[in-house]
Amino acid sequence: MSIFSVLGKKGTIEVLHKIKDGVNSFTSIKNALDMEGCGVSTRTLAERLNDLEEENLIQKDGGKYYLTKKGEEAIEIIENIIEWENKWKKAKIPKIIIGMLGDKER
Repeated sequence: MSIFSVLGKKGTIEVLHKIKDGVNSFTSIKNALDMEGCGVSTRTLAERLNDLEEENLIQKDGGKYYLTKKGEEAIEIIENIIEWENKWKKAKIPKIIIGMLGDKER
């Protein structure tokens, strides 16, 4: 399975962020996601956690989940992408201007 297919599944990035923030038991992750309106079923959460473990983004120790070094690096990349997306959302450059600029300043 590719990392993109794992990260692209509903709730996966939110689960990673919860674990990063110290929410690391199955029940606490489930409750935190539900409170934020990103509710996933118990089955789906179990699948996401398994996928993240298989990709070595998280590890489980005594019923708690922790980011691996790979997971920490993935979070940094995800946060950079979110920052990049927000930058361009704020820019709101009209499409006609982007077309006039060509590839020069995208």
